[in-house]
Amino acid sequence: MKLELVVTLTLEATHRLEEREKPHPHRWDIQVGLRGDLEKGRVVSLTHAQELLSSILKPIQNTFLNENNNLNGETRACPTCENLALFLLNRLKEPLHQLNSKTPPAVSFIQVGIWDEGVQLGFARLSL
Repeated sequence: MKLELVVTLTLEATHRLEEREKPHPHRWDIQVGLRGDLEKGRVVSLTHAQELLSSILKPIQNTFLNENNNLNGETRACPTCENLALFLLNRLKEPLHQLNSKTPPAVSFIQVGIWDEGVQLGFARLSL
């Protein structure tokens, strides 16, 4: 039986999308779907999955994304919901086996939503 665990985290960071635009802060809500076999009542430990995702986000948390060398050049140049979803997918490929070495989960989706002044502006959903 395949189930999906959805892990939710928040990223606070500043970005700029065009030269004329001033840097400004946003909150990004991030959801990652992990699909896998049910083992001992769960796909993976939610706590371990949150720790793994937090460790990926920590180097970019509360930073100016356009100048953060932890991001690839394309994401620094255009730190959008879409590029952040792709960044997370690339960073998650290797460490998923740490969550369950027998049957590592697969990423089923990554959703990155952006908020401004308490209003969600939209989100990008990367489906796999």
